[in-house]
Amino acid sequence: MQRRIVAFLFAAAVMIVLGSAAHSAFVQAAWSTAAGLADGGYPVAISLTDRLRWAAHDLGGIFLLYGGTTSVALLVAFLIAGWTARFTGRREIVFAIAGALAIFTMFTALRLLLGTVGIFGARGPFGLAAQMGVGLIAGALFARLTPSVEARRQGTRA
Repeated sequence: MQRRIVAFLFAAAVMIVLGSAAHSAFVQAAWSTAAGLADGGYPVAISLTDRLRWAAHDLGGIFLLYGGTTSVALLVAFLIAGWTARFTGRREIVFAIAGALAIFTMFTALRLLLGTVGIFGARGPFGLAAQMGVGLIAGALFARLTPSVEARRQGTRA
């Protein structure tokens, strides 16, 4: 049980950091384009240092709310995926899909309840796809870090 908790916390942390980074990338691209259009030209370049500072600021700003909502979504999805994986035998695929669907469901529910998804980086289809991709990574990571029930019985890792 302790191994699953640690694996979940690690997968959730990866979700939060990568999800925030994806959000920052979309916000930076939108800002760069808007600033370029305001000047009547091409998108404005943002230095690597500024991009990294911006991403760190975004992570600090959305950590609690984004981290809490994505963690709850992943927890529910992983509980369902654990049950489902017992019947399918495709543990990594099931958890990966569950992670992606958890994020899709979370942002869809936020849009229905609040009228917005809550973070700019997930408003468009590409931003939502990026967030779902991070959820997919978190699910696959969790599956890799936790053995299946059959593997635990046999004393191996599957």
